[in-house]
Amino acid sequence: MMYFYKMFRFMRPYAVRYAISQIIYSSQGFAFPFVLSVFAGNIMAAVANGDRDAVFRSGIVLAVMLGAFIVVFLVGVYVNIVTIEQAAMDMKRELFRKFVRTGLEDASHSGEGIAAINTDANTASGVFEGPLMQLMYSIIAIIGATVVVFSADWKLGFAVVVVGVVSFFMQHRFTEPLARVGKEQLEANADSLKAVSNAFSGAMAIRAYNMQPQAFLTFDKENLRMKKLDIRRGLIRMGQRLFGTVEGWLTLAVVFGFGGWLVAMGQIEFHSLASVYIMAATLTNAIGSLGANYAGLQPPIEGAKRIFAILDREEAHKSGNFAILDRREPHETKTVQKTKTIQNTPALLNADSYHLSIDNFTFQYRDAASPALKDISLEIPENRMVAFVGASGSGKSTLLKAIVGMYERDDLNISVGGKAFADTPIEEWRKFFAYVDQSGKLFDMTIRENIALGCADASDDDVIAAAKQAAIHDFIETLENGYSTPCGEKGASLSGGQRQRIAIARALIKKAPVLVFDEATSALDAETEGQIMETIHALRKDYTILIATHNLESAKAADTVITLVNGSILSPKKDE
Repeated sequence: MMYFYKMFRFMRPYAVRYAISQIIYSSQGFAFPFVLSVFAGNIMAAVANGDRDAVFRSGIVLAVMLGAFIVVFLVGVYVNIVTIEQAAMDMKRELFRKFVRTGLEDASHSGEGIAAINTDANTASGVFEGPLMQLMYSIIAIIGATVVVFSADWKLGFAVVVVGVVSFFMQHRFTEPLARVGKEQLEANADSLKAVSNAFSGAMAIRAYNMQPQAFLTFDKENLRMKKLDIRRGLIRMGQRLFGTVEGWLTLAVVFGFGGWLVAMGQIEFHSLASVYIMAATLTNAIGSLGANYAGLQPPIEGAKRIFAILDREEAHKSGNFAILDRREPHETKTVQKTKTIQNTPALLNADSYHLSIDNFTFQYRDAASPALKDISLEIPENRMVAFVGASGSGKSTLLKAIVGMYERDDLNISVGGKAFADTPIEEWRKFFAYVDQSGKLFDMTIRENIALGCADASDDDVIAAAKQAAIHDFIETLENGYSTPCGEKGASLSGGQRQRIAIARALIKKAPVLVFDEATSALDAETEGQIMETIHALRKDYTILIATHNLESAKAADTVITLVNGSILSPKKDE
């Protein structure tokens, strides 16, 4: 039940209105049956006495009371639904932020994120509604109905409670099977989404290696697994409903059998049987449904386990510079974005200089056997060009990503212009850097929009100037729609080299004081790479430039060449 309680941290800001709406909803479990039982008793008494006016009055009172209850109930339900959806939105928001912020370190498969934010989050939010609401509904009904039934006759009340307890144990037998199949369904759904994500993201490789039969087989296997689990769950639910019917028969038999005997013995009035039956049915149903309601809570709790398996992932260190970002409310995003675009130039970053300092920095990925970087110490003056070279896996990319602030660690002993990473809000820190990696990641937007992402208030002239610096302007001009040409999903309509040049233009338009190129020219032909490198060299007087490269010719032009071997600096070589 730990996860049941943990889920309520998302409901904490809305606790008062949630509690009130839950009480309003749950009270109907007793209120409606009680009003009907009183009505039934009054009607039976009026009929027995031949009082037609009493019958009419009872009908009027019933209609008024039911109308009032319905209005109150609908308001409570509306407030409850809105509150639950707000808490679910907060939960999905936190999950999304977790993946975006720690995705590099977790190396999480996209299918895991999709399953968590959609299926698992939706399932987990059921903790706030459905079975929990029914559980409270049952508890209130049990308390109220017990009082009414026992007030009529304690012997009849005891007999009804026995029927309810029998019903509870009959229903409770379904709890474990439902919990087990619910857990398997969540796992199967996550595996199915991963299979779909793999097929979509790797469609080219699947066709190239003629792997369609394997892809089809994997999807069909997961689909069949989901079908079998759905059938199992349906059969268990059918058994629950069958025993629920039996429970109704038992209640009817006890009330009118044993109750009829009590009437014959003169211990209760005949007209009380109708009232007692309605409340007895409410009582036995409520007791019996406790097991079903508890079973219904198992899938949401399993979903919550999967959610918190992600949310509770403890990074090796937590960085204080994410605190401001964490506290920001969703509606503040637009304001922050506007401020960011205004402060995108080096002159407004409020640093005396852009001297980069790294002091005895060691970095290890979660669950890795050994550190990716060991005892890194560097001093890089501003307006210098530094090349990082080394074999694949030597730590070049990890070091550059750490410098840019891709990892949520408070042991990043890095500073720029005297500003320490851990003491600087993450959005402010990243304004110091413009980063281009080897993937040339583009979004499903136009070319202009992709370039302007680095500076949202950029003019068309700014975009064109950046494209010219990145040696991509001439190509864009050949396109029918020019800068309005859609790039497609992941830049699918462009070649690898074209994507990287647009990504470089996006970095240049940001005008950050430190430019970081992580194998950014690896997909370019020699002529274009030469053009880009000439542009980069020309920027040295205004920017600090960090390059990770396998091209030793490009590295030779740098002011400093740093060689990394197995995460350690081999030796810095300075070109005087």
